[in-house]
Parts: sequence; C-alpha cells; structure tokens
Amino acid sequence: MAKQIVNQLDLIQTLLEDKFLEKGNDAKVLIEKNIMKRNIVVHNGITHLLYRYDPDKIKLFPYFSSKSGLHKICDYILFASEGQHLHLLLIELKLGTESATNQLIASECFAEFILNSAKRVGIELTNNIHIKKIRVSEERSKRRNRTTKPGKLELDQNGIINYDHSDVFRIKEVLDIH
Repeated sequence: MAKQIVNQLDLIQTLLEDKFLEKGNDAKVLIEKNIMKRNIVVHNGITHLLYRYDPDKIKLFPYFSSKSGLHKICDYILFASEGQHLHLLLIELKLGTESATNQLIASECFAEFILNSAKRVGIELTNNIHIKKIRVSEERSKRRNRTTKPGKLELDQNGIINYDHSDVFRIKEVLDIH
C-alpha cells in the first residue's frame, strides 16, 4: 500500500488556534499600523498559511510576568509548504530602522515550541523544516535607491534576513536563501 502524502499545512492548522490565522485577502498582505504594506507574492508549487500574533490585542504568554521582553513576538509567522519542505518564516515589520533581533529570537523559540509540541502529540511533520527570521523595514526600503534593483538577500550576523523590497514580499525569494 502506498504511503499517503500528508499536507504539512493541514497538520499545522490542527496545532494552532484558528483565531490567529489570517484568511481571505488578509492572508495575502503584510501590514503594520495601516502605514506599511507588502503584498505577498506566491509562486507555483508553494502554498502558505499566515498567522498574526498581536501582543497588543491578546496576552499570548499568560504564564509570564510583565517583565520587559517576555511577551515579545514577531508580527507574522508564515508557514510555507514547497514539495517535501516546510518553511517557517518569522516576519517582523518595522516602520523605522530599529532592531528586530529580540522579537525574532523570541519568535524562533516559539516556532521551535510549536514544532516540538507537534512531535510530543504524535503529529509527524516533514524532516525538512527550515526556520527563517526576516526583518522588513519601511525606512530602509525608502532609503534604497529605487532605480537600482534590490541586492541579493543574505543572512546578517544574527541570522536575520533584511528584506528591503518596497511593495511586495516574494515568498520564493526568501525560501531560496541558505
């Protein structure tokens, strides 16, 4: 009997609370305070789910005190499935040039907790899992000379991708970074 191929994103949806899942048109755009907007460009062979965790609207980690930094998390977690690969894109949107390192590191811990929880309850995800931390800065994209093509995306010293495109967020471009 052939082994049934399981959709990785369906498994993710069994793990995570539906109220954080962006649906319809909201699943096609990254937005920060109605000022910053990036349309998500999806490519053939890639499917995704977009979750938004807004600590200003809900206390995500109720077991922590109000100590500074304990409630940090990125704006979005985008789960992308491509073939036998599952990508977790941790996305922090910044209007200015301030650092996103602490939020992205905290989000990486949260992403690993999600993956470890799946294992603990017997949900078998692919072995090809990739977590990427991404900072999108409105100010940096405006400063970049618009007549030049954006440079090749690379990881900085903290393992963070600085995504400086001004209008779009191309999933495939981020997935191809190693």
